[in-house]
Amino acid sequence: MAARGAGRTASGVVWMMLGTGGQTVFQFVLFIVLARQLGPEAFGLVGIAAVFIELSGALGRAGLTEVVIQQKVLHDDEASTAFWSSIGIGGFLTAALFAASGPMEAAFSAPGLQPVMQWLSLTCLLFAAGAVYEAMLRREFGFKALAGRNVTATFVSGVVALAMALTGFGVYSLVAQRLIYMVWLLVAMIYATGWWPRLIWKAGVASRQLAGGSTLAVASVLGSGNQRIIDLIVGYVLGPVALGYLRIAWRALDLLQELSIRPITAVTLTSLSRLQDDRAAFGRAYLRLVQMTAVFAYPMFLGAAIIAPELIALMFGAKWAPSVPLMQILTLTSIFIPLIFYKSNALMAVGATRMVLAINVFEFVASALVAYLCARHGVEAAAAGNIIRLAVVTPAIFWTMSRSTGVQGVATLRAVAAPLLATGVMIAALLGLKSLLPAFGPVPTILLFASAGVAIYAGALFVFKPALVKEVVGMVLAMAGRPARI
Repeated sequence: MAARGAGRTASGVVWMMLGTGGQTVFQFVLFIVLARQLGPEAFGLVGIAAVFIELSGALGRAGLTEVVIQQKVLHDDEASTAFWSSIGIGGFLTAALFAASGPMEAAFSAPGLQPVMQWLSLTCLLFAAGAVYEAMLRREFGFKALAGRNVTATFVSGVVALAMALTGFGVYSLVAQRLIYMVWLLVAMIYATGWWPRLIWKAGVASRQLAGGSTLAVASVLGSGNQRIIDLIVGYVLGPVALGYLRIAWRALDLLQELSIRPITAVTLTSLSRLQDDRAAFGRAYLRLVQMTAVFAYPMFLGAAIIAPELIALMFGAKWAPSVPLMQILTLTSIFIPLIFYKSNALMAVGATRMVLAINVFEFVASALVAYLCARHGVEAAAAGNIIRLAVVTPAIFWTMSRSTGVQGVATLRAVAAPLLATGVMIAALLGLKSLLPAFGPVPTILLFASAGVAIYAGALFVFKPALVKEVVGMVLAMAGRPARI
């Protein structure tokens, strides 16, 4: 039984990696073209609107996706009730955002924000409508279907956005991309599950579901808000243009995160939930996730700081040069990513939803305070505020994890020590190499430093912890369906 569960988890990770990989490659190309066609103001306007839209979207789901996933047996009445509850909340939030769009445009002194928010408010309803469908697929480890719908939705919405950008639609190309993406996702999930909600809504069931999901919903909003509140404050204090430069820097890193971390996260809650009654196995599984994330995230993110000037110039063009120092600053946040990235999934898996809420409230308050204090000193200070925020909240997260799951902060730090040390060796070597070599074009520089970085990092990691290198190679070969022979 355990072997079967492990196999399904590995299969889920593989499918999410394949889906996310294809999706990320296309997004990478699409985003380059859109950034070259559009200016920072367009990205800033959508960035401001996205803060309200994404937080409202998470609230509209009311935590029902997680509630449905965690049910041992899902009856049709319960699924239908959850669907109509999410539709009702999502519809209310759509109407509220539509009505608030005018005052928001005036408050942010951002002409053009009102129609952008009005159109994007529809995504709240669409996102809420997909809550139960996504839960059904994740319950049955339907990650192949999830991967397929992500890739096709990204492709279709991207093609439309690209055509609109090239024909002069400006910021509305970004709006259309988000709307079409959400519509496609919903239709694809309906097709994959073959399920239609019944015209039934039971107050008792809804009350129980919303009671269980409300804490998760608020925690999700606050968790997403940790980053989004920074965007909101930067947009309010420094304006949409400054936010546009910051969003480009974040987006460059998001592409790396989508490829290296998101596929694991999508499977984590389902997998860890299976181990909630075996805390020893739970702790081992959690630390292995942390370690494997560090193995890939540290060299990828911190190495990107070395070639950030070339990456930004090649991908987005010279007009985005102000995003280079922002990207270099933000790459330092990757030091904390493996340490805290899975904390919400781990806490939810053991039923500690109140702790998820408590730690997210703390993070949200810290984010808002640090962002406001830093943004007053410019956009680079605002970017640095992300590092300060993470340094403040990480010890609190370690304490929470130790109390709720038994996973100690020292063990977490020990899990990432070897990858971090190996990355430090790689960075030192690459900085030395860059100081000695003459300037090349962006493409040769990126290829040279990427190749050198992989070789140096792999060698250093093998010196510090050879067993970990063998484990990584074995995992990759296993995913490819080949036996590991090391």
